[in-house]
Amino acid sequence: MILPALAHGYIGPGAGFGILTSFMVFLNAIAVSLLSFLFWPIMVLIRSVKKSKRPLKPRCDKVVILGLDGLSPHLVEKYWANGDLPNLKKLAESGSYHQMRTTTPGVSPVAWSSFQTGVNPGKHGIFDFLTADRKRYLAVLSSVKTKTSTVKNFLGIKKEEVSSTLLRMSKPFWNLLGRYGVRSTVLRVPITYPPEPLDGRLLSGMCVPDLRGSQGSYTVMAPEGSDTHFTGGIGCDLRQKEKGWWAGSVPGPEGCEPVDVLLKQRKSGNWEVHSGNEKINVETGKLSGWLTICYRAGRTKVKGIARFRITEGPVVYCTALHVDPSSPVVPLSHPVHYSRYLAGAVGQFATLGLAEDTWALSNGHLDETCFLDMAWAYYAERRRMFTNALTNGKDGLTVCVFDTSDRIQHMFWGNGFEPGSVIHTMYLEMDKLVGETVERMKKNQRLIVMSDHGFTSFHTCVDFNRWLVNNGYMVLEKDVETINASYHGVDWSQTKAYAMGLSGINLNIKGREGKGIVTDDEADSLMKEIREKLLQLKNGDNRVIRSVKFARDIYSGGYIDRSPDIIPGTDIGYRADWGCVTGCVGRETLYPNDRHWNGDHCHDSDLVKGVLFTSWKHKSDSPSIVDVAPTVLSMLGVKPPGYMDGRTL
Repeated sequence: MILPALAHGYIGPGAGFGILTSFMVFLNAIAVSLLSFLFWPIMVLIRSVKKSKRPLKPRCDKVVILGLDGLSPHLVEKYWANGDLPNLKKLAESGSYHQMRTTTPGVSPVAWSSFQTGVNPGKHGIFDFLTADRKRYLAVLSSVKTKTSTVKNFLGIKKEEVSSTLLRMSKPFWNLLGRYGVRSTVLRVPITYPPEPLDGRLLSGMCVPDLRGSQGSYTVMAPEGSDTHFTGGIGCDLRQKEKGWWAGSVPGPEGCEPVDVLLKQRKSGNWEVHSGNEKINVETGKLSGWLTICYRAGRTKVKGIARFRITEGPVVYCTALHVDPSSPVVPLSHPVHYSRYLAGAVGQFATLGLAEDTWALSNGHLDETCFLDMAWAYYAERRRMFTNALTNGKDGLTVCVFDTSDRIQHMFWGNGFEPGSVIHTMYLEMDKLVGETVERMKKNQRLIVMSDHGFTSFHTCVDFNRWLVNNGYMVLEKDVETINASYHGVDWSQTKAYAMGLSGINLNIKGREGKGIVTDDEADSLMKEIREKLLQLKNGDNRVIRSVKFARDIYSGGYIDRSPDIIPGTDIGYRADWGCVTGCVGRETLYPNDRHWNGDHCHDSDLVKGVLFTSWKHKSDSPSIVDVAPTVLSMLGVKPPGYMDGRTL
């Protein structure tokens, strides 16, 4: 009772769920808080001793890193030419600004992993959103592994437990700072789930699941007979009850009964939505505030939060079930009570790793206005957290990543960039955030504003698996023309290569893949042959592939075996198609991208460089994202370790 152990749980796809009871979370939070208070003087002394042992003289008291996911240097420079973005311009003139080299590929989980570790992907092991289970030819999450095991409690009763493991290797630089008593506050940096211990506070970002264990599945409730078949969500019937009431079920975690929400329309035309003892008011056609929805798992309460939108019909849209930060059933933060503290300080907030519902916009269950309302609501929540961290942390490190810029560019790139456009407005808002951050900076503090990659257009899909079939590298079974899921219908006895993920082609290596046929002696010539043919792929007179790289040539480290063998770098406008990412084969190699998702960064990495602003001047003309970690370490008096690939600025 005095020293309770953390009982981490994870909700995984198809794996049931493991939870921390609300009571134990509450008890643990109280115990940790009391211990922290009692030992605070001792901890201050220990931290002072650690700081005195820093091998380098600190150049500042504090470093603040403001991450603006996907901010494009090309648009920053375009808007500067128009006289916009004055705060970023002032920061560039008083300090430094450069286009920053991203990782290969320039994909968020890869780039942010290199940011936090200072190493290339071969040393941290993240090469895409998904990675190949080579034995079973399945696409699995690259950053989190979920494991189900059967254990006995002290009464001998068996139960299933689900645990999660972060697969990103190497050490985040804030862990190295902690060895010398330098505290950090890390907010929503991608690939920090499940949260790792550190000297400070951390709220996890990308890859935090929803309450159903997915990476974001919304619910649509409509009167019986409506079309409820769509990707990215769950359709349910909406039942009419007496006296103008409607009822709809919101499915929860596996093993929990769905929970009914009740709706009643007011005379004004707006709605009330009830769940348990809570209710919220919903303006017709608008996105609501958060409503708590409580499920039961035996005697344990499992709480989620969701927002609603109601349109004519009525048709009810319900966001993914975000884990309730004030009563988390999976580890959202370190320490475990930090998410509770934030919920009390800034109000309820989105916890899902990919919170903005891009699927609902693509499927027409949200319109553009409502999607933007959602994106900016989540941005406001993040901004309050960031302000709280800046206000409460006197020294050390503060990092916060805003992904609003990434989501808006994905969904509105095709709408133009002129003044008054959605993207132009977003860049103005990011500039305003930079100005507010500079105003809160104190003497002897340093600021870094950065993005992990840039952006460009995505108008044409490239089905790499169809290309492999057409060129004889992949063979389908007899009478199979297309494949809809997980390579079902591939003749592996004759297949030499397969594409998986957003940026890679794997050879079907004998002894490595489950049914591999390519020998090590054949691999080199096969890779070169595929490269030469890929570079000849044209769409009319336009080239499709700008570069083709081999993993062995661009990565170093102990985890290269997780990488695809061949990394094609597509030209502007072209990207791997949606199906081949998870093992599908379509009819055409090239076809128009008809989804709302019309901007992307899964291209040749030289086309999607990020931005790097610093409040001090430095001499590097070509900084890389791996340079940030050693730079911050040296500024705060810690010598960067020799294994880091980055160099201090």
